[in-house]
Amino acid sequence: MYYLDKNNNNQVIASALTTVIIFTLAIIFASSMSTTPVSASTTGNTTTSSSGLELSPQPIWDEQATSTSVTAINETHRVATFIGNGTMTVPDTGETINMTNNGTAFISFVPGYADTVSAYGREYVFSEDDNDTTAITFNEIIRYDPATFEGKGLVIAVFDNNATGSLVPFNGMMVVGTHEEDPSTQAATIRLWEWQGGIPLQPVTTTIEEALVLQGIQQ
Repeated sequence: MYYLDKNNNNQVIASALTTVIIFTLAIIFASSMSTTPVSASTTGNTTTSSSGLELSPQPIWDEQATSTSVTAINETHRVATFIGNGTMTVPDTGETINMTNNGTAFISFVPGYADTVSAYGREYVFSEDDNDTTAITFNEIIRYDPATFEGKGLVIAVFDNNATGSLVPFNGMMVVGTHEEDPSTQAATIRLWEWQGGIPLQPVTTTIEEALVLQGIQQ
């Protein structure tokens, strides 16, 4: 999640997986957000667009993010730090969790498009309810209006699998969403929905003995 400094379009700040599969998902999601009407149906706790992309009916993440620093690596790449706060919503129960965040993003300009950037990095998440922690690995592509510096883009991210308290429902969750940047507030609004059509996270079934063999400690 990041904010573009309206006084210098080379200064960007960032947020939200850099694989071909994830990039393909971004294209599918973009098509479902186009100006052409797309039919959708809702079944239980899932919303399905005509593209076949199954998302949670409501966002599971709503964040306001602002930058704290931007450092140039070279003419086309930047590294940024940022902070954020907002709410997370458990899809099955509707429980709302207050969160604060901070992270680092690496930003680059898309070749041939001076008004479009891509960003990837890590964001650390802290529950204000019980001090539980987790993190997300993210990727996003943002396009800016060169006249107003308004930015809009797509975000894709996956949660770590190490929460032990209020954030447990998000362990391993894959999400997609939107990035909307308002130059008048110098902040970005990030909204993410759970992608419910993916492969469920598999439980760890390795025994202690098997783990020792894999590590070469036991024959």
